[in-house]
Parts: sequence; C-alpha cells; structure tokens
Amino acid sequence: MDDTRRAILRWMTGVMEAQGWSAGAWARLAEVTPTNITRFLRDPARGSVPSAETLGRLARVAGSEPRFLDETAYTPVARVPLLSVEQVRAFLELGRRAGESFIAAALSGGARGIAVDRPASRRAFALTIASSSLNAAGVLPDDCVVLEPLDVLAPQAGDVVVTVGDGTVCGYRFFPPHLLPVSTDPGCRPTPIERANVAGVAVHITRFLRA
Repeated sequence: MDDTRRAILRWMTGVMEAQGWSAGAWARLAEVTPTNITRFLRDPARGSVPSAETLGRLARVAGSEPRFLDETAYTPVARVPLLSVEQVRAFLELGRRAGESFIAAALSGGARGIAVDRPASRRAFALTIASSSLNAAGVLPDDCVVLEPLDVLAPQAGDVVVTVGDGTVCGYRFFPPHLLPVSTDPGCRPTPIERANVAGVAVHITRFLRA
C-alpha cells in the first residue's frame, strides 16, 4: 500500500474510533454515500480512493484531515467551530452525545472554524470575546478563544474561563468563590461563580489581524 492510501486509512479509522462513528453515520453527517467510505476500508490497498470532494466533506465534519506529510515534522491540527452566543446557549443545554452532534453539525454547516495545534475534545468550540474584562492579561475584545466545556475540563485556580450573558462574552480568572477580571476598565468587577453562566475553560486564543 502506498503512503497516500496509508495516510487516508490511518485518518479514517482514527476518526471513526475516536468519534464512535460507523461508516454510515459519518457518511450521513458529511452528506456523502457510505460506499465512498466502505469500499476503500474493505480493500485499502486496491479499493477506490474517495474523491477530493468526498474527503473534504468528511474532513469538515470530523474537524481534521488526512496527514500526508511526515507526522513527526508537523503537529496535528484540530478544528473547532466559532459559535455565536445563541448557539452556545443552545449547546450548553444539551447532553454529551447531543452536544457532540451539535458541534459536528456546526462544522459541517459552514461555521467559521478555528484551527488549533493541540488535541481538542469533540465538544470544544470557540467564542469571540466581547468585553475588556481581561485586557490587562492580554485577552482583548474580538479575540477568539477555544473552550472546553466544564464537564470535559474542570477549571483550576488561575485558569481563564469565559461566561456568556445577554449578548456579552467575558473572560475571567477562576479564583473560587469568584471570577476575577484583570482589566484596565474600572467597571469590570469580580463576579460570584454561582451567578455566572460559565461556557468553558479557555485553552487557546486566536487574534485575527484582518477580517
């Protein structure tokens, strides 16, 4: 089997194992026919290789893509969707499996994606910061932060957590029993944790220099 087929096989079997997807379930999410996957998996050495369009659709749903280059030289990249406040509110109401499906659907539905060079859970997502509550700590308005939900990553003292309010997205340092701002804005004040709607723990930050 050549290196190209080996890379596709390694990626496809890895995604299916990590996500708990069958070939049919992945195909349905990606809106491709299952035979595009199964005929290759049955005989990866000689079977038909999925087309570039099919691989692209599968990758958008999976949040990753085949690694055709030397994996020891390039860090694997994960992709998470950039959600709106309304989408995050809906996501936080869902259970674990439903939340995973929600994130996968957001990726396949054309949501703007954020690439991260570290492992991410199937429920990780990104939000755009909309306040100056952490500007003195280097987290600025319009920065995009990648979050892991609290049931995936429990916050520790000093971690950055992000809250969602009525159209607002604020970052704080986690110091129980309060969430503390680190800000030049005197209007930013500590918030009791029990009164905050914490969306998740920040694990990555991206700053767009141009829209």
